[in-house]
Amino acid sequence: MVSSRELGADVLLIRRRRPIDEPAALVPIDDAGAATLDGTAGAGRIAQAMIDLGYAVEAVTQAVIPGDIALEALAKLDLGRRFDAVVLGSHLVNLPEHERRATFLRLVGRHLADGGVALVEHHPIDWAETAEEVRLTPGSGVGMEDVRRDPPFVSAVSTFDVGGRFVRQPFTSRVLDEAELARELEDSGLVVRRRLSPTWLEAALD
Repeated sequence: MVSSRELGADVLLIRRRRPIDEPAALVPIDDAGAATLDGTAGAGRIAQAMIDLGYAVEAVTQAVIPGDIALEALAKLDLGRRFDAVVLGSHLVNLPEHERRATFLRLVGRHLADGGVALVEHHPIDWAETAEEVRLTPGSGVGMEDVRRDPPFVSAVSTFDVGGRFVRQPFTSRVLDEAELARELEDSGLVVRRRLSPTWLEAALD
């Protein structure tokens, strides 16, 4: 467990735009659909995960990124400030395209303050062999169906039910092992400091 004093209050969460029920307070930051949101609205799962890992979560700025944002727009995205901690959520490090993964990791690096920490959420390293369907919990849950394992890839459909509204979202993930995760981060100017849990890494600027 890490001390909450290791993490400042100024946190940036980079996540994928959800298919339903995004908060109305999203503020556009470019014409490609990226937006920011101050506060933990829409980030409860990530905030709770950070708390469980021993980090204090106070002020949170979210960079909410459309899944189909162009690489050129993503590469230019800059909030004009650096943060004590940057969280790369939504398993974005497991995107199937190498260059897209790398572009998100470089986005982390250019927003991370000297001495800051990067928290990277990833699928379990054995997920390509163990992924299975998850029953949807009516009302607020996220499920997973039509799971296809083709190591190192997993394809499935995420299912969402919020207030009776049901949405299916297909996806494909590239599962990375420990060495591949370390190499992906190093290639983007980050170095793994330690493993926090089976699905979270702590990294820093190289």
